[in-house]
Amino acid sequence: MKKRFLALMISAAFVLGSMTACGASDDVSDNVEESVTEAVTEATVDQASETAAEADSDKPTVDRAGNTIDVPEEVDSIISLSPAITQTLIDLGLSDKLVAVDTYSMDYKDDLPEDIPVYDMYTPDQEAMIALEPDVVFTTGMVYAGGDNPYQSVADAGICIIDIPNASSLDGIEEDISFIGDCVDKQDEAQAIVDDMKDKVDELKAKGDSISESDRKSVLFLLSVPSDDSPTLYSVGAGTYLDEIITDVGAVNVAHDEDQWPAISEEAAVAYAPDVILHTVSYVDNATEAITSREGWSDVPAVKSGDVYYIDENISNRPNAHIVDAIEMIGRAIYPDVF
Repeated sequence: MKKRFLALMISAAFVLGSMTACGASDDVSDNVEESVTEAVTEATVDQASETAAEADSDKPTVDRAGNTIDVPEEVDSIISLSPAITQTLIDLGLSDKLVAVDTYSMDYKDDLPEDIPVYDMYTPDQEAMIALEPDVVFTTGMVYAGGDNPYQSVADAGICIIDIPNASSLDGIEEDISFIGDCVDKQDEAQAIVDDMKDKVDELKAKGDSISESDRKSVLFLLSVPSDDSPTLYSVGAGTYLDEIITDVGAVNVAHDEDQWPAISEEAAVAYAPDVILHTVSYVDNATEAITSREGWSDVPAVKSGDVYYIDENISNRPNAHIVDAIEMIGRAIYPDVF
């Protein structure tokens, strides 16, 4: 565009200069000058429009995992292989642009196109994905835990793979939402979602701030339950948004000094003597009873008082704007009179 504009300017100068040198009539000179002026004006307007369009269509060049990406200017077909991302895309009003999702995203099937293809996020049918010709594929870093890239063939086919690892903080969740909005040209909608999330988090955090130091309860958050076959437990520590949430609602995470997702022995869990036990275990029947009836746990304050609660794993484990529902759920379990 710039070359065309420059060429028009040079041509205009040459034509006008030549006509003056050749002594052309005033009428002819005026007509040519008018035509050239119109052409130059049109080129200037076109250049301004093109520059504005380029500015408006800026897309991220690096994904949230730090990989270089080339997001198409128009994103009209999307594969989402992360339920948290799928839900965010639905929130952004892009259900109709989803052409395939992962199995866990079917929790939102009522908001998805009928008969949408479904893939296992860890072992997807890459040939089928390529055949759908998506503009982008959103995925989460957890699928790379084994070291291999389950989407290598898709990437080799020239399809843009956008990796968004699970956020470790509430701020990170907000940044992920804004990033997705930038990728799919939904910046305003994404900002509205982030603003609403911030307002709700602030409101819930204010309730947590109202808890006095002397009334703060200790909490053990479990991602697994003990058994004779698997006595090791997994919890949440520093560097996770769940640890941040426990603090925000005015409680104390007993595993706060541990890093991220610590493995702890049954003896250590009992020794924490938590006032409240929260868990997200749904893979066994009645996980709450599996904890409370466990030998050696009867003297744990949370077990004695009956303060052992299930927290919906789909809400608490999916880092998007709906995490505010998990904050409220966790707050209500610990401090029912406050939340």
